[in-house]
Amino acid sequence: MHPDPCKKCQDPYDYSCYLIDINVMTILMGVVLIIGSLLSFVPQIIKLFKLKKTEGLSFQMLHLAQYNQWSLLVNFFMSQFPQVMSCGNTFWKCIANITPQINSILCFLGFFVPFLQYLYYQYKEQGYSKSLQQNLVCALVFFIYMFVTTPGFILSGLFFSVCDPTFKTFTFIFAFISMCCACIQWIPQIIKTYKLKAVGSFSILGQCVNVPGQVVSLVTLIMSNNGWTTWITNIAQLIMQSVLLVLLLRYQCCEPYKSTNKQLQEQEKIESDGLLKENDEQ
Repeated sequence: MHPDPCKKCQDPYDYSCYLIDINVMTILMGVVLIIGSLLSFVPQIIKLFKLKKTEGLSFQMLHLAQYNQWSLLVNFFMSQFPQVMSCGNTFWKCIANITPQINSILCFLGFFVPFLQYLYYQYKEQGYSKSLQQNLVCALVFFIYMFVTTPGFILSGLFFSVCDPTFKTFTFIFAFISMCCACIQWIPQIIKTYKLKAVGSFSILGQCVNVPGQVVSLVTLIMSNNGWTTWITNIAQLIMQSVLLVLLLRYQCCEPYKSTNKQLQEQEKIESDGLLKENDEQ
């Protein structure tokens, strides 16, 4: 294990002094959060696998989600780097402290898998079209961003850590990138859903779980004594995902009801006109 650059604990190889005592309620909320994340992303992955088409799903949203989730993940691990390192000293107490970080890994994978699915099914639908080529370039740029930042935040955490002002600045930069992406990542999906006026390949079930999950995530982050840079993204995502959920529910539930009601009214009018015509003939 690498010694702590900040030397906060008496033993430079011991990071346990960074950990706080987490109450049972916070631990339970963290477990609920992890289960909720799985329940929110799995339906979308299954729906794409069954439909094998990209209709109703925005690639721009999935692409921006990669930057959002990865930047948030990096911010999490940078801001809580000593807590992560403490897993080598006190494993279970460490796990209780970094439950939000574990959830952020699941959230990243929850968007990363549909991102790859989209590219695969787009290839099946269109072949090597111009649109697919552009999307592949976007994917390549993200992979470069991910592989460049990975050794960067690990090495900076090992040699500088949270007591270094420059390290803190980069932590904030990743939080800012994540927040900006969170604000705009859902806009393409909201616009596409509004224009299509249909759910398409987007999973309502996953979104119904995801929105309350954002609330639980926000509360867990605050109760786990995480810094404000780690939860501002959740606020932005909660607002945008709530707007999208309202649209999805409207087009899935309200619009078909209105259409059916209109058809019934037209049918009743036709039958009524037919009866009037028969009475006139008599």
